[in-house]
Amino acid sequence: METIVLTATVHDPVGRLASATHRLAGSLRGIFPEIALNVSDATRPEVLAELEALGADIMTHAAGEAIIGKARRDAVAMAAGRPALYADFDHMLRWIECDPEDLSHVLAEQPDVDMLVVGRSSEALAQGPQRLQQSERLVNHVHSLLTGENWDLMFAIRRLSPEAAGLIVRESRVDTLANDVDWPLLVRGAGMTLGYAESHALFYRTVEEFGDAEDSGDGDPLQWIRRLEFAAQHATAMRPYLRG
Repeated sequence: METIVLTATVHDPVGRLASATHRLAGSLRGIFPEIALNVSDATRPEVLAELEALGADIMTHAAGEAIIGKARRDAVAMAAGRPALYADFDHMLRWIECDPEDLSHVLAEQPDVDMLVVGRSSEALAQGPQRLQQSERLVNHVHSLLTGENWDLMFAIRRLSPEAAGLIVRESRVDTLANDVDWPLLVRGAGMTLGYAESHALFYRTVEEFGDAEDSGDGDPLQWIRRLEFAAQHATAMRPYLRG
């Protein structure tokens, strides 16, 4: 399999990722000889030090939810014409630690497609917080009506050919995390090929709860409001792709 550049965004204002990055550095470098990271300016210095020790190419961006999609797009641009895997860095650390064989298997799926959307299996989704399950189900349903594809979209992991990566960098205008739907729809609209693969080892935590056994956000009304707002952003991003 051709070498894939890991491109990721990193945002850790609490320092939870430092020890995991140190612990998993060898595994990361073993799977991804080239790593390019777009790190928020709110990330703790001890985390940045571990990322630099990892040997990654690093750029920085201003922290802010309104530009998550742009930060992801800029991370993809760092691959510079090479095949890339985009992932949020905390998700990648959990995936490698939980089941590196699953990661390697998924990475090798459908090697000839321009974009491989990586989602969670139904079993993995069922273990997620209710606020994610209920809001993401709506986004996935609308996408299935648009495309006929019943995919889990909102975990942000995408394997990209150089052509798909270049298209995203040049033409995507969605700066929010609704790039989760924009990128696949953009690639589909350009006539490029897409595939889908599921992982049973992916699960959600906020960066503040990285490493914790359970998510604690379902009892907080603000966290439900945030997920509804995110779903609305995805709906807005899908509207331009309506047929006719």
